[in-house]
Amino acid sequence: MAKRILIVDDEPDIVVIMKFTLENHGFEVMTAYDGEDGLSKAKSYKPDLIILDVLMPKMLGDEVAKQLKALPDCSSIPIIFLTNIPGDYLGAHREGIQSDFSAISTTRLYLQKSCSEEELLSAVDNVFTG
Repeated sequence: MAKRILIVDDEPDIVVIMKFTLENHGFEVMTAYDGEDGLSKAKSYKPDLIILDVLMPKMLGDEVAKQLKALPDCSSIPIIFLTNIPGDYLGAHREGIQSDFSAISTTRLYLQKSCSEEELLSAVDNVFTG
């Protein structure tokens, strides 16, 4: 059975590209375009992984992650956080950012929105294979 991934991002172009890439590699993908919709779909869809934008309207990604972590049925869903924070900033602040993200998620992964197809697939593979 295909692994189920929920992509939550307010930028439709990013969502379409990621969805296309993941579906072409055998994943079942559902999408949401804001934090509230993402939280609702995560509760009902029970994905194996959530790719979650950090900055979105209605509800920020960290708030979505905190609420999911508080729900027994969703608390163990791994999350890959998406961000537009520049790569040099991420590199210089990697430990602090990972610490912040790990406090609200079972994973410590984050991707830049401008990531390549290979980077996306590698991050997803890391979640599923350890």
